[in-house]
Amino acid sequence: MKNPFLSYSEESKNEYVTSLCSVNRSIINYVPVSGLADDIIGKSANQIFSAKLISQEIKDLAGKRGVDISGYTDQNLPKFLDDATYSENIIEKVLADAIVRKYGIRLGVILLTLKQGHPKNRLVRYDWNDTHWEYWANLKTVILTGGLSGGLLGRRLKEHILYVFDMAGETPYNIMLFDNGSHIGTMGCAKLLPENCDAAAVLDFGQTNLKRCIIKKKNGDISEFTKLLTKPSMHMVLDTSDSPENCGRAIELHRYLANVVADTCKEALKTGGLCDKVIISIANYTVDNKLYRDRGGYAKLFNISEDYGALLSHEVSSILHRQVDVRLVHDGTAIGLYFSDIPQSICLSLGTAFGVGFTDINIV
Repeated sequence: MKNPFLSYSEESKNEYVTSLCSVNRSIINYVPVSGLADDIIGKSANQIFSAKLISQEIKDLAGKRGVDISGYTDQNLPKFLDDATYSENIIEKVLADAIVRKYGIRLGVILLTLKQGHPKNRLVRYDWNDTHWEYWANLKTVILTGGLSGGLLGRRLKEHILYVFDMAGETPYNIMLFDNGSHIGTMGCAKLLPENCDAAAVLDFGQTNLKRCIIKKKNGDISEFTKLLTKPSMHMVLDTSDSPENCGRAIELHRYLANVVADTCKEALKTGGLCDKVIISIANYTVDNKLYRDRGGYAKLFNISEDYGALLSHEVSSILHRQVDVRLVHDGTAIGLYFSDIPQSICLSLGTAFGVGFTDINIV
């Protein structure tokens, strides 16, 4: 079946993901099992499930129950749910179980909504037609990635997903979990490097962190993979306007990113030669190195260049005093490339928001 969420670029001869793929905008207008999650009816997927919502729930309940969570940062707070499972403190265990069940069921309802395509839910997804719903209905495998999919937490979320499908009498997706997925986007990007290349700078620009690594390839396979220090994402205020303030933030963000990429290339140079191809997974939709102006913290970069990949290539080349070519890749697509050998599957990243990657995308 042709993927209705993909379009084709005549310029690059590549497929690319359109904004239609967004799971975040799906609205739960109907839940087939009464009493299962009635409180989420009328809300969109990103209003009922995210790492931020889970972290806030932990804070709220921990404060009410007197549970000490001072050993966790805002970024790693969901790890409390794993740790509490092994805790001897019964209050911690009960608190964690309640949160995992709540959000596991919510995640299950979201997937059930996509799988069943009930008329009441189709009615409120105005940008989809029957082909989009049929695509989700015919999928066999959903690969869960991202910070919330690993470890015991991922396995417990999967249990609740299957419970929701069972309660609704619906055949579930084959749910695959992927542990150690912190650099899965960069590993997917490696497929876009030449078959044989010296040290290449490969980065993942997320909403929270900038992950960096150096990759060497030989005969099409990764021969060396070196992780570098992760940098924080900066200047990520969500503003898609062309106001002077937002344009100023765009310039600051651009300078920051250019320096991070250049520093990564310098680290690669220390290991020997430097591949002139720099591949970057970015939390934005991309078409031939151009960004989408209405998605996330990186959208503001559209204000300083419609072809941001070209601008970043020029800036980094100037800093390094040598030519490099930057290629920007939609973050979900980068993950999808890693799992391209799994048929009839889709990647769903669980983190700041839902990210979607298609394993059947044709990109070279």
